[in-house]
Amino acid sequence: MNTLLEAGLGSAERILGSRFLLSVLMPVLLTAGASGGVALAATGSTPGDAIQAWQRYSGSGQFLATLWVVLGLVGSAYLLAVCHLPFLRLIEGYWPEIAPLRHLRERRTKSHRRVAESGWQRVAELHAAQAHLRAAALATQLSTRYPPRRRLIDGCLPTALGNHLRAAEFYPLERYGIDAVVIWPRLLPLLAPEAIARVNAARTALDTTVTLLGLATAFGAVWPLVLLASGSGALAALPLLAWPMAWCAHRASLQAATAFGQEVAVVFDLYRHKLPHHLELVVPADPDEERRMWDDLGQFYLRNLPLPPGLQIRGGGPSAS
Repeated sequence: MNTLLEAGLGSAERILGSRFLLSVLMPVLLTAGASGGVALAATGSTPGDAIQAWQRYSGSGQFLATLWVVLGLVGSAYLLAVCHLPFLRLIEGYWPEIAPLRHLRERRTKSHRRVAESGWQRVAELHAAQAHLRAAALATQLSTRYPPRRRLIDGCLPTALGNHLRAAEFYPLERYGIDAVVIWPRLLPLLAPEAIARVNAARTALDTTVTLLGLATAFGAVWPLVLLASGSGALAALPLLAWPMAWCAHRASLQAATAFGQEVAVVFDLYRHKLPHHLELVVPADPDEERRMWDDLGQFYLRNLPLPPGLQIRGGGPSAS
């Protein structure tokens, strides 16, 4: 799924990119502001004291201090952006192969699998009770939250976010036989601008919630320890308010993952033929033959296997690999 994931603010947008500004820099600024407030409270200072201390600097001193703060914040944001994908993989459930994490992954995966299986069993019971609308609504929820039922054994992950994104990854494979991880980066450059904008907007929302989740968790874990170590134990409970924020960010990330998965599904529904047309291949009218075509293309790109002689190019004979 990470291959899918990797794939109007003035001059700052052109230099840094709006996705960077919204999904990384803005959360860093919020965290830095909250950290400054906690630091002031720990030292017994007030915002007025900070303003007076600032005014005692000369003009050049204020400029240099501002420059260093800006460079520090932007540098921290870029470092966070570099670590974003590993962190996203971590909260998806791709954990290191060490014994404690392996056991935890197995337990959490089994738990998610049981929930999904019981959900699909409930769908069958609702159909048997002639409650088809309720069954369809529940099936839709399950299809956006978990991998397809027949892929739960190998495809389920130990976290809710990972399963939401896995559901999006499996959609084109189940519907059209398309390996999304292989085809997505080759299809993306061929999309219409409005489709790319919609995908980027959904991805930015996902990145923003994930960044907020990570920063709120770090804030709520680090600052209480710092305050206790510095003798400000009475204030140690204040940063714990970040934990409800982290929970809200986690819930928002699930909604953002669902929205991103829907945009990915729309792209494959509407634009999947752009890649074979770009390669001047004839898209078969029969769905089964189209699935075989996508399997052949996947094997061609992934394993460098020659395209079969029966795969036709537009305007004539069989394509050559």
